[in-house]
Amino acid sequence: MKLNYIDFNLCKDKRMIKKIYHESFDKEERFPFLLLKFCAKEDNILFNVIYDNKELIGFEYIVKYDNIAYLMYLAISNNKRNLGYGSEILKQLNNSFDNVLLSIERARTKFDIKYKRKQFYLRNGFTTTNKFLLDNNVEYEVLCNNNELNINDELLQKRYTKMTSSKIIRFIISKTFDSYN
Repeated sequence: MKLNYIDFNLCKDKRMIKKIYHESFDKEERFPFLLLKFCAKEDNILFNVIYDNKELIGFEYIVKYDNIAYLMYLAISNNKRNLGYGSEILKQLNNSFDNVLLSIERARTKFDIKYKRKQFYLRNGFTTTNKFLLDNNVEYEVLCNNNELNINDELLQKRYTKMTSSKIIRFIISKTFDSYN
């Protein structure tokens, strides 16, 4: 496995990335794809398309602010799941950033797919923070790769406010996602 990261703006598989995005996340969890593309032009956004050699694997969308890398989205193509790619991507992410935050849908039972997702992140260097968010009617749990990081509401709010320097886009985000305010 040799992963290559290509900036979304430079990749040739934009349509496939949009398809993976829509297949991987429920509507209430997704930003409009156009908004993600627009924000990806900012210096603190990493919208990386991930390949194994020349084969498309998936993508990661990261908002960098203060000393945080907020993993907003990580998606692996359906036909590439359960092959170790997600774990390798998280390993490289954890090696690159001291403080990685992410939020996942809150699991209610051990039989829920959300529980399995949480276990995946826990196996790959993340810990629970006992922080929960309600955003766009979805309840999320915040995980972090550094259990010593002081996670507060202001720090979490910045994951959206630092996505763009555009006042118009910030306004759109604030009207779409509850956790912005």
